[in-house]
Amino acid sequence: MGALLNIECIHFWSRVGSYMKPIVFLALVMLSAIAFSEAYNPRVLLLNSYHPQYAWTDQLTDGVVEALITSVPQENIHVEYMDSRRFVDDEKYSESISRLLQYKYQKYRPDIIITGDDHAYHFMLDHGQTLFPNKPVVFSGVNVFDPTTLMGRKNFTGIQEGMEIEGNIELIMQLQPNVKRIVMLGDTTGLGLRMVRHARQLQLSWSETDHKHVDLEIWDRFSLEELYQKVSVLPKDTAVLMLAIHKDKLGRYFSFEKELPRLTDKSSVPVYGMWGALMIGHGVIGGMMNDPREHGKAAAYLALAILSGVPVTDIHVRDKAEYAPVFDYDVLKKFAIPFSRLPNSSRILNQPRSIYTEYRAEITVIALFMLVLVIIINLLLINIRKRSQIKKQLDAMNQELEARVKARTEDLNTRNSELEDARKRMEELAHTDPLTGLGNRRAGLEDLHGFVNRAKREGQAFSLAIIDIDYFKKVNDQYGHHVGDEVLVGFGQVLRRALRPSDRVYRWGGEEFLVVLPYTDMQFASAVCNRIVKSLHDQTFDQVGTVTASIGVASLTHDDSLDTLLTRADGLLYKAKNNGRDQVMMG
Repeated sequence: MGALLNIECIHFWSRVGSYMKPIVFLALVMLSAIAFSEAYNPRVLLLNSYHPQYAWTDQLTDGVVEALITSVPQENIHVEYMDSRRFVDDEKYSESISRLLQYKYQKYRPDIIITGDDHAYHFMLDHGQTLFPNKPVVFSGVNVFDPTTLMGRKNFTGIQEGMEIEGNIELIMQLQPNVKRIVMLGDTTGLGLRMVRHARQLQLSWSETDHKHVDLEIWDRFSLEELYQKVSVLPKDTAVLMLAIHKDKLGRYFSFEKELPRLTDKSSVPVYGMWGALMIGHGVIGGMMNDPREHGKAAAYLALAILSGVPVTDIHVRDKAEYAPVFDYDVLKKFAIPFSRLPNSSRILNQPRSIYTEYRAEITVIALFMLVLVIIINLLLINIRKRSQIKKQLDAMNQELEARVKARTEDLNTRNSELEDARKRMEELAHTDPLTGLGNRRAGLEDLHGFVNRAKREGQAFSLAIIDIDYFKKVNDQYGHHVGDEVLVGFGQVLRRALRPSDRVYRWGGEEFLVVLPYTDMQFASAVCNRIVKSLHDQTFDQVGTVTASIGVASLTHDDSLDTLLTRADGLLYKAKNNGRDQVMMG
């Protein structure tokens, strides 16, 4: 199977927007590290709670597929939709879904299941062991997570979507400093019920905070007409925070595409929310929101890690998705919210842009093109004038000069070519170990400075390992230095095969080698180095047989310099040798 994935790096998704912490970039780096063998084509089932017309579900699905597509054949990515918003708390419907999946996948068994949102997660808790016994499950989009539900379920892990009720309340008070009342909207079904319970706990503890001047209310039992009427007469010192509504008390379905615009249109005060894909563009002013596409990518990266060999039990459940301030320009203007009150990291959507802002790239290109044209025209005019002045002298000297120039040019070209070849040979000799063909210590030190500086600048994980061949002196003493040289060459080849394309290996000196592991934290560095140890166990060297190695691995910390990092790895190497050799020591 391919290389193991670095799990802890997955929480760095990378930057589709400025508010998304390092998520997509790191995720793409890790995705490129996966190398499934051609004989292994895993099958992945994505089980969505809702319908594809539900904007959140559609974007989460896009994120999952985008992350999987380069490592999993497209025909092996199966996507199912439970449509549970329309059939919330319907046990008969849930049983029908279970029977359908059992029939549909009895022949094409998935290797792993990814669930999207709360309903699919709870469905797999209830039916997963019957449908797909012992198959790993990666959940995403779970807003109200109870860790006790996973007791005894070692095949479950994932990322909580969580919720940002407290953060949105703080945001509301920042944007509306005179607010005296915040109304939270939910319902009595499924997700809405679980979010309302959390909101009630917050409501009970609210009196102990420093915001006693703001009252928290919860509305969860209403018909849609009652809701529209009530929000239309709210006083100006009020704000509305949408939790989750699936149905009103009469059982009528609440569509975010249809009902949310009606709600925000009738509301006399701003309506805030936390589900960006569903709410922005439907009259919601904004709030601390998350991104379903990045949430789906993160879940898919966890699934790829498990498919590549990382045990489910080694992957801890992530506490919460990323929430960041996102706002609708038109609604901010509607309620006269000053932009100065917005958090510095805010994204403002639908903001009108000037012609220059809209076409800045095109205008810049045209301006540069015009500047180049002006320069070229002036150079041509100067050249024409000069040519006119010296034309008579050139005619008389032309033949002689051409002969001299030709001879001189040929001589210079020959010498330049020789110098360039010599320079390349010298540079290669200066940076390459002549025995193994690997980079030498000088090359390693030059590259390390760049890797360490980049890792610190971008806040990325970085590890390195110093590897020493055990008892190498005995090899030289017993078999001679020519056999020792063959072992060094073979050892370098083993390291190359065991590492990923993005990793680097250098001959550090004597029987020591340096392995550089960019974008790799301690956990994944341990996996890589233990794979090296195993590869050595499987390798036989002529006359000598097998050799072992001791490895010291250190991961970059905030306070590390290159020297302290190398010193720590070197100390761990000697600790490994003192502890009996043929092992990896981490630190």
